[in-house]
Amino acid sequence: MDGSHGGRRPVSAPVIEAEARGFRAPGTTFMVSGALIGAIGAYLFQVYGGRALGPEAFAPIAVLWTSFFILATVLLIPLEQYVTREVASGRKAIPHDFVPAAAMAGIGALAGAAFVWSQLDELFEGSWSYIAQIALLMVGYSLLLMGKGVFVGSRHYSGAGWILIIESVARLVAGVVAIQLFATAESLGWAMVLGGFAALGTRWWRRDVGDPRGRAAPASRFLGGYVGGSASSQVLLAIAPIVVATLGAGPALVSIVFVTFTLFRAPMTLILALQGRLLPFLVGLVGAGDYHQLARIARRVLGGGAVVAVLGGMVGWLIGPEVVTLLFGEEFAPTSVVAMFAAAGVMAAAAAQITGQVLVAEGRTARLSLAWFGGLVAGVIALLVLGGEPDTRVAVSFAIGEGVALMLMGALAIRR
Repeated sequence: MDGSHGGRRPVSAPVIEAEARGFRAPGTTFMVSGALIGAIGAYLFQVYGGRALGPEAFAPIAVLWTSFFILATVLLIPLEQYVTREVASGRKAIPHDFVPAAAMAGIGALAGAAFVWSQLDELFEGSWSYIAQIALLMVGYSLLLMGKGVFVGSRHYSGAGWILIIESVARLVAGVVAIQLFATAESLGWAMVLGGFAALGTRWWRRDVGDPRGRAAPASRFLGGYVGGSASSQVLLAIAPIVVATLGAGPALVSIVFVTFTLFRAPMTLILALQGRLLPFLVGLVGAGDYHQLARIARRVLGGGAVVAVLGGMVGWLIGPEVVTLLFGEEFAPTSVVAMFAAAGVMAAAAAQITGQVLVAEGRTARLSLAWFGGLVAGVIALLVLGGEPDTRVAVSFAIGEGVALMLMGALAIRR
């Protein structure tokens, strides 16, 4: 291990109680409720904006959301998990963790601004505001996810629930006001920015009460492996609308693929919001040296994930297009084939993400990176080999890549 458990502060009574009660610890139900409310709020924001603007006018927000989702998941989710793991081990996060937070936010802001600038005329209607928006999104959400890590690591799970609720509700309310006043995609982008900074209202830093002398796990090693894995996983999970556009699809098809993958990504969105809740429990198993239990958890998630992926594909085939039509309108409906493979791939991705928490708890993020990279390679090969319409081609490649990632993640988490 990496020595991250050195220098712990004495464990407080609330922490001992939370560990003893496991997933029944106070605040867990509210955290889950917050994640559900946050996810519903995010979809309402997209549904309202998509219906108000239509597929073509909504396209810049579809691309902005996709770009930010990729950057945040690649760079900021690892940051949240690092903070959670360290605080759960008894270490104080502030001010030490502001350094990796600033690094992750800065890299994301530069990368996002470069992408938006390169596609300004093609995908963003020539508006320079989107460059400022994606940079500010990275700053705001780096603070939000750092705060969520402090809440979860210190076992104040209700605080994490409030962060998710406040962020989503603020963005939704601002989006409704923006549409009513301006009715432009650009105004919806500013509503997205407000959501991230609104979570500062929880004053999460008050819960950072660990030992400032605690020895931290090396941020560069932990984040380096995790970011590599997240980059591969999110390219698989979130880049579909951008790939469809590069394959020659028009703005309407880009919006269709975006809303389909975003809607079906609901299980993965919830996993990303709630996975930190698993980490203190798994870190406790690592500290106790109970690797048999960790391997058993990985085996169960692997087997269950394979079954759920098949069932998800069947549900996507049967009712996927109808669900999209009900929420967004008939003009956004995907084909049954696209819905089937998108749903199956998302369920496999969710199972792989849960399995990967075992590797995160152990600090073996290089293995995490290897599993996701293997899935990405499989997906890219499938994309190059397969033919057909852009949306079908991307959906099938996505499902293949996520399936391979799940198998690799399970094998690497179980293997000692």
